[in-house]
Amino acid sequence: MTMKWAAAALLTSAAVVFTPAAAQQSQQAEIEALKAQLKELQRTVADLQKAQATAAPSWRGAPELSNRDAGLSFKPKGFAQFDAGYVGLPGDDLSGTLGPTDTGVSLNTGNLGFNARARRLVIGVEGSLGSGFGYNIEFNLAQGQIDYEDILLTYQRAGSPIQLRVGNLYPLSSLETMTSSLRTSFLERASFTDAFNHNRRLGVAMAYADPKDRWTLSGGLFSQPINDGSFNRTGWQASLRQTYSPKFGDDRLHLGLSYQYRTNQRGAQNGRYRSRPLTQVTDQRLVDTGQIAADGDQVIGVELGYLAKSLHFAAEGQKLWVRGYRPGRTFGINNGVGSGTTRFYTGDPSFWGGYAEAGYYLTGETRGYKAGRWDRTKVLKPIGKGGLGAVQLVGRVDVVDLSDRVEEGTSTFPDFVNGGRQVGYQLGVNWLPIDNVRVSANYDRVQVSGSALSVLVDAVPGKPLNQGDFGIDVFAARAQVEF
Repeated sequence: MTMKWAAAALLTSAAVVFTPAAAQQSQQAEIEALKAQLKELQRTVADLQKAQATAAPSWRGAPELSNRDAGLSFKPKGFAQFDAGYVGLPGDDLSGTLGPTDTGVSLNTGNLGFNARARRLVIGVEGSLGSGFGYNIEFNLAQGQIDYEDILLTYQRAGSPIQLRVGNLYPLSSLETMTSSLRTSFLERASFTDAFNHNRRLGVAMAYADPKDRWTLSGGLFSQPINDGSFNRTGWQASLRQTYSPKFGDDRLHLGLSYQYRTNQRGAQNGRYRSRPLTQVTDQRLVDTGQIAADGDQVIGVELGYLAKSLHFAAEGQKLWVRGYRPGRTFGINNGVGSGTTRFYTGDPSFWGGYAEAGYYLTGETRGYKAGRWDRTKVLKPIGKGGLGAVQLVGRVDVVDLSDRVEEGTSTFPDFVNGGRQVGYQLGVNWLPIDNVRVSANYDRVQVSGSALSVLVDAVPGKPLNQGDFGIDVFAARAQVEF
């Protein structure tokens, strides 16, 4: 028994000695396992937070979904412009339709007076596809029809100043044309952009933009407009534009130069140059050359702008030369004129247009500028945040001259093109209560001289075609929202 009790005592003593060590080892193993589980849980939470941040939309006027790691983004966009206005009659006791003249030009006085319309109702999307590719797609639904705005595929490598654009876009023609209609000083762009047919076309353009935003250089080659469904798309255009915009302290200068070479479409070898009276609340044109038999034309434009805090100044001029057809200059492969009213002049006509404007923000803002064009203005004190929004006053003189003596002789066809000269004196006010809403009002005094219509309005017996003149008043306002 003594031996048994001794052995039991020994075992008991060993258990007392070894049990705490085993327990400590077991507890340490459990702690290590818990640490590993905690690390795994932390990684899972971090992954979930990253995924949530990637999937959660940000807000840039509209929700934007993006994945920065993959270079993907998607953003709906759009804007609406609602116009109302009044275009005065060019003379007393006028009614019905004046003309047509021998150039085919007429004036429907019933389409003057008061009108209201949706100027643009644009809806679209923009974003990036990764690896430097991007897209911008816009459709205009105004007037109950579907039209096309920018329809673009873009490519620009990360950190590169070079961008390639393919699709439906504006040729590189002027400061006014390259500036979005959301950012222009007045409701409509300068008259020469309308008269000289600076419209979007299908094409490809490449641009270099200085990373310090001091200069740009761009060029492009374009076909017919996207909504031209014909298959003889032989019309084309080549465009070049360069801008230089150095800073002088807080001030900034803009200089620009552009060139366009355009060839008309086969089967319609003519050019027509005309312009509305500084508003699109009417479809009537007071200056109009009618159709001129021509292979095409070329245009040179110069640009000047200056920003000094709340004050800005801008001026542009463009000169257009028509490559006309006439006896002794025969058609080439493009051998049609397209209309019985197309005229063959004895020389090549040339036309010009331009404007000079100034604007001032009464509320202290500075007009936005980026990459050779006017950009968004940031409202300093929006409504709802203790302010009245941004208020800008603008004034402009706008000229387009579509008359030209192509040969010494008479003041009539075929020696003289009496498209007319239009001079507009414009005053406007722009109010931005918040960044994405704008209300604008314009008053325009429009003087017209030397057009085929002016003789019908200013009917004085024996007065030459290039001396008739008249004036009208135009009032127009716009409410605009964008997202």
